[in-house]
Amino acid sequence: MMVKVLDILKKKKSEQNEVQVNKKTKVGLALGGGGARGIGHIGALIAFEELGVKFDYIAGTSAGSIVGALYAFGKSPKEIKDLALGLKKKDIIQGMIPFIRPAKTWKIEELLNGIFGDLTVFSELKIPFKVVCTDLKTGKEIDFDYGNVAKVVSGSCAVPGIFTPVPYEGMNLVDGGLRNNVPADVVKNMGANVVFAIDVNHLRGTGTDSLSTISVLSSTIGIIMQSKIDKTMEVADLIFEPALENFSPLKIEEVDKMIEIGYETVMANKSKIIKMLGINPKKIGKYFTKR
Repeated sequence: MMVKVLDILKKKKSEQNEVQVNKKTKVGLALGGGGARGIGHIGALIAFEELGVKFDYIAGTSAGSIVGALYAFGKSPKEIKDLALGLKKKDIIQGMIPFIRPAKTWKIEELLNGIFGDLTVFSELKIPFKVVCTDLKTGKEIDFDYGNVAKVVSGSCAVPGIFTPVPYEGMNLVDGGLRNNVPADVVKNMGANVVFAIDVNHLRGTGTDSLSTISVLSSTIGIIMQSKIDKTMEVADLIFEPALENFSPLKIEEVDKMIEIGYETVMANKSKIIKMLGINPKKIGKYFTKR
């Protein structure tokens, strides 16, 4: 009987220690760039919400910075999905000819300002959030957690050849992906001890058979990005790679399908997430079967 009592006490002590460890866990989310493929991030957020995952830190690059900003602002994944369903290509890019006549990013900035209203600064966000940009003047990575949220997000989205650079505080901001396309290291440095990274454009460095100017330039940018990612992703505890390669990064189409792929990619790792974060697996449903 004494042995059983001791065993019970040990088990309770172990459970208490486990709870304490879980309470100390700080979870970070890195949302990568990928143009319209960034819509897949929304499905991932729906899955994380369904699993009960709460993020303490978020960092985003390019399209990931848009989704991250909205989520950090307090928009639910369902609300972000509704916004995506209402988007048209002309809402983001109008009259753009790649590498010949780049578009301006004011539409992205205007879109976000319309959602944020009076919010302009990072300190007003509900979740600590950083936006990754590249300063074209110095070539350095700039991780913003200060300044005008909509402005720096538009800078992070300014893919060279697709958008014009965004002048801001003496810098010329362009796509953060040139330096850090999936900023797992950024959320790690923010204080996360568990890092989840979502790469919606994981085939960027595979090159091209085409010798057209646009294909050569876009593939060159992809190869540059991939060389940086290999290092920054080393700190990620789980990497999610939604199979979105058949969707164009320049076309907002099949939004529901991209969201579903993002969702299923996270759910395919459900057991790992539950074990890693100590989540109670009870009452976890299937979003796409109960709609």
